[in-house]
Amino acid sequence: MIKQWLLPGTLFFLALISILILRSVAPGLLERQLLFFILGAAVFWITSRVPFHQWQAMSWYMYALLITGLGVTQLIATVTRGTRSWIEIGQFHIQPSQLAVVIAGLAIGKYLESRPELSLKQYLGLLVLMALPAVFIFLEPDLGTAAIYAISLLPAITLSKVPKLFLVWTATAGIAALIIGWMFLLKPYQRARLTSFMDKEDHTQTASYNAIQSVIAVGSGGGMGRGLGQGTQSQLRFLPERQTDFVFASFAEETGFVGGAILISLYAVLVGLCLATFTQVQKAGAQLFALVTAVMFMAQIGVNVGMNIGLVPITGITLPFVSYGGSSILALSFHLGCIQSLLRQFRPKEKLFIR
Repeated sequence: MIKQWLLPGTLFFLALISILILRSVAPGLLERQLLFFILGAAVFWITSRVPFHQWQAMSWYMYALLITGLGVTQLIATVTRGTRSWIEIGQFHIQPSQLAVVIAGLAIGKYLESRPELSLKQYLGLLVLMALPAVFIFLEPDLGTAAIYAISLLPAITLSKVPKLFLVWTATAGIAALIIGWMFLLKPYQRARLTSFMDKEDHTQTASYNAIQSVIAVGSGGGMGRGLGQGTQSQLRFLPERQTDFVFASFAEETGFVGGAILISLYAVLVGLCLATFTQVQKAGAQLFALVTAVMFMAQIGVNVGMNIGLVPITGITLPFVSYGGSSILALSFHLGCIQSLLRQFRPKEKLFIR
């Protein structure tokens, strides 16, 4: 039986790590991050108190709002860091794409739950549901978020009951789309980001500069770290985006291998809880949602940590609940609130004692 305090407890320690590292490398952002965590805790609690099937019942309306929000982003968003991802409302910035995985996961789960076996027409409908948000996100252009979205929703294809030939067609079309996208759709700077990590010496002053500084920061942390507030790469501003994309490098430099291992262990608990939920629920929609959540966290954490240590290209993916950012915290709080709602369905069985 999964203890209901385990998920919020894990999130509390991730938030604590975020506060500690932001206080060190970007103290001016600490107050706003604390506000985001307070709002996120409220979102998590409210979401967890609503039965999961009710969130599924509202999923089509939320999906329509998601597509509308992504479309509005294309029309009115200002360009920030080369993408149209953020809608400005006063002093706050909203990123609708952060909600894509959770809302699409709910809607697609509802779609599959009412269709145990898919015909070709229904399978094409599933692919359209999956692809529509990805297209909008790709056009922003936000390649990293689009990739995480696509990877996260792969279980929707593998868990659906369709002829294997459909899957072969889908895989072939996917490979063709990747080739066409690489040749004709990606801009030069995007291709440079994806290839520079393989040959850093030729891009020292351009695409791979960030990766080089990040690897230096992680390596200089050693076993125990330099101490909070003592990291040279982050404190002297050699490390760019030290509070968002490269917050793991900032944390590893100041807390070392031990701190990094603790952080990864917390994420392992988080993913393990999602996988345990997947094994316990019975309905297909809930199973899909739990598995999508686990895959999303594994992909996002793997990509962020990988780019911080120079193993994968830099894609602008942040570290869940640790990187600075309100949209991410609120979206993930809603996402995990749905998981907590599933966990609340399970009650310990009453024991019968015979005297």
